[in-house]
Amino acid sequence: MNTTGAISHLQMPLAEPDYFKIGLLPDKEAADALRSILSSLDAVEEQVESWRDRIYNRRMCCLRIYRTRNLWRLDIDPTSDRPFTSMDSWLEAMFPGGTSRYAKEAAETEKALSDVPIKILAETPRCNARTLASKYISDDCRKDPAVHKAMVESSEKGFRQMLNTTHGQALEAPETLKFTYPHGDAEQVRKYLAWVISKAELDEGDYPAALLYLAIHENQEHLAEEEQPA
Repeated sequence: MNTTGAISHLQMPLAEPDYFKIGLLPDKEAADALRSILSSLDAVEEQVESWRDRIYNRRMCCLRIYRTRNLWRLDIDPTSDRPFTSMDSWLEAMFPGGTSRYAKEAAETEKALSDVPIKILAETPRCNARTLASKYISDDCRKDPAVHKAMVESSEKGFRQMLNTTHGQALEAPETLKFTYPHGDAEQVRKYLAWVISKAELDEGDYPAALLYLAIHENQEHLAEEEQPA
């Protein structure tokens, strides 16, 4: 079977400017050249954002077929020299290092959206796919063709508002917290949160959930202490 027609390749050439040559140009020509480069970079950044969605879409669609047809059973687990016994172990082996988290996220999202046709998955922005895959969304909502249509066509904010107002969901707007540590300190934080994950029986590597678990637990304790009579 010829599979060439079913496969497309991602290419995004970005030629490196000759900065030495630009530095030798007269002022106006140098300024024009640099302005052109900076303008082109804006266009590339927009394209990169689009590509992130396309990569996520393709991961979900590929993993949908892998999961529903159990194709992961065809590969050999290097730890046992036998076929893989689960898709989770297949994901761990096939996507090591930094790609593991993205592959697992796409796999979890795709599985949560089992009722969404693969054609819709191929066109849905990552943010909206993640929103519909949220544990706070009802199963009936995930099955609704009108929701699928909106998932493709709406902005992140518009899709969330539609789910809340039209379908009675209770989604809050996401907020990003960012912490930066030196490498050694980051290792200590990860080590501690890994212990919290084990204690709270959370998913492996889910540091945000571990931090939330700590915050809720500690806040409850503080509140109880404040309510006690002096």
